Amino acid sequence: MARGLTVQFGGVETRFAFTKLERRKLYGTRRRVAMDRTGAACKRASLTEDGRFLLRRGMTGQGYFTDVGRWVPNGDLVGLQDGAVVERVESTLKTPQILEESSTQALLDCRLTAVYSLTTDAVDPALQTALDGGVVFTFPFNYRADYHAETAYLLANGEGTFILVGLEASPQWLEPAASPPVVDDTDAGDDDELDFEMF
Repeated sequence: MARGLTVQFGGVETRFAFTKLERRKLYGTRRRVAMDRTGAACKRASLTEDGRFLLRRGMTGQGYFTDVGRWVPNGDLVGLQDGAVVERVESTLKTPQILEESSTQALLDCRLTAVYSLTTDAVDPALQTALDGGVVFTFPFNYRADYHAETAYLLANGEGTFILVGLEASPQWLEPAASPPVVDDTDAGDDDELDFEMF
């Protein structure tokens, strides 16, 4: 079942259901299955470095082993940055998110991590008019509680309404008239020259 996202524009709320768009859903996938001698499908597993534990699929999603082999559940982990504990950011799906107008340039500068398709029974007419006019909106997005929220961009086109989620980036561009960096190779000597007599 699709999860819900509530946005607020001009004081009016619109609730969307959303589903993640993935390449495999659009184009299909192929999967290679390793078989044993009896024809049964093999299951992937990993050994810990000391060879004492066999980790099967899903086990590492529940916690971690320390360097000394002690098991630490995910619920006991905390985020650290420069030695200080980082505050946990709650899921933004729990509360309505206020939309702010953004620019297509900000969207293009974003390093995208996910794309979601939105559906709803009723969109606020003012919001729909803005989306149809090509306006791009932004709001913080955090699918589940963790230690940082990403940035989401809400937009629409002829195919539907979407949110594009990612991390803000600051690309460094080289001006057209700027000269490329100069590499000083005066100390390189003649090391790059080949002596064909040694062959």
